Amino acid sequence: MGYLAALGVWVLGFWLIRRDTARRGDISAALWIPTLWAFILLSRPLSFWLGTGGGGDSLEGSPMDRLFYFVMIALALIVLARRNLNWSAVISENWPIFLLYGFFLVSVLWADSPYSSFKRWFKDLGNVFVALVILTERKPIDAFRAVFVRCAYILIPLSVVFVRFFPGLGRYYSRSGGLEVTGVTTQKNSLGVLVAVTGLVLLWDWYEDSRGKGDGRNFLERSLPVAMLAMGAYLLYQCNSQTSILCLVLGSAIITTLKIPALRRRVGALGAYSLVAVVVYMGMDWMFGLSEMVLGWMGRDMTFTGRTDVWREIMALKTDPIIGTGFLSFWSDQSYQTQLPNWIAFSAHNGYLETYIDGGYLGLAFLAVLVGAVAMRVNRRLGGAGNYPVVQFAVLVMILVGSFSESHFARMSPLWFLFLLSALEWPRRVVSTPAEVTEDVPSLASNPPRQLAGAGSWLPSR
Repeated sequence: MGYLAALGVWVLGFWLIRRDTARRGDISAALWIPTLWAFILLSRPLSFWLGTGGGGDSLEGSPMDRLFYFVMIALALIVLARRNLNWSAVISENWPIFLLYGFFLVSVLWADSPYSSFKRWFKDLGNVFVALVILTERKPIDAFRAVFVRCAYILIPLSVVFVRFFPGLGRYYSRSGGLEVTGVTTQKNSLGVLVAVTGLVLLWDWYEDSRGKGDGRNFLERSLPVAMLAMGAYLLYQCNSQTSILCLVLGSAIITTLKIPALRRRVGALGAYSLVAVVVYMGMDWMFGLSEMVLGWMGRDMTFTGRTDVWREIMALKTDPIIGTGFLSFWSDQSYQTQLPNWIAFSAHNGYLETYIDGGYLGLAFLAVLVGAVAMRVNRRLGGAGNYPVVQFAVLVMILVGSFSESHFARMSPLWFLFLLSALEWPRRVVSTPAEVTEDVPSLASNPPRQLAGAGSWLPSR
């Protein structure tokens, strides 16, 4: 029964992907590069899917995994070269992202193993190259949604099948002896991130599609997002990843403002309302201990399920406070690892702390510049034409909240990939008619791209 269910998921999934691709139209075959990239980030390494079971360390993966990422990055760069991407313009438009990666590249010099640190840095930078493949499509917003919808069609129902019929694949016992539900991922929190990321894009895609009529979809295709979201809710309940639940609720609430007329008219003030909400929350927390009550409602305590113990042990090592230990070097540096308890396994469970470990206060400063620049850019566009800035704002909130208890910044994390994809200022191909230049870029309709000499060149949006 389990094998039939798994086969059915794959067959139905690829049929739905084929139908979805035909319906969207004007999406190139190159979009399979970011689709496969996201598929692996959202689930488990390729070596696990092929049954080779690793063979490398926990940070770099097996030789097969390293080959996969290298091939995907190489293919992405080939696609971008064939599309004549203007790299100088892209870098100037996205300087906060490249500034952060530039600093982490320099940090390789003081890493315990510069060569290993550089390889990890290059693999993470691959997220930018792959994201640009999506954003240089003729219809980038459709391509954005298509990548994660494709993954959702396979991974969400397959996770349910793994949990129900393949306990050796979809569940495991933790070190403490508790049963954890993992689905197609390797741990319960990863399953939560899978649902949060794909769930947000599914909801966004559903809202966008609900505006169109007579698009040729049958009843199954129209009701599919509801079924996927219901299965996602089931998986979140099973894995009990409270951080992912909170992120999905916040992100979904933000983009739902697009469907409520009273809120849609005030969406331009969404950033200001959020800032006020944060200030009010901090004041109430200081006066009434609100955080403790909220965590209690979520079934958690003030230790964040033992995470504060992890943070205390890591901070006690007193890594360099200014420049850190070098990009992703801490977890392979034996001089630090021998001082940590064996129950701490290759993660600080806090994206801000991970950034501090890697780059010290300088790394945190560059991260703050990136977040601040993205926040100001999105805030300027809220309330303008199109829905995309609201989605960007939702993703920003999700990664800021999610990184308090999980490591996402500059990690091979699907939430980090989603953030980079939404934060990048994309290049646009100059075409002959002005209407086509701003087509599918509603967020930038009031600020169309500058036209450079030569049709077919690529340039960033202003």
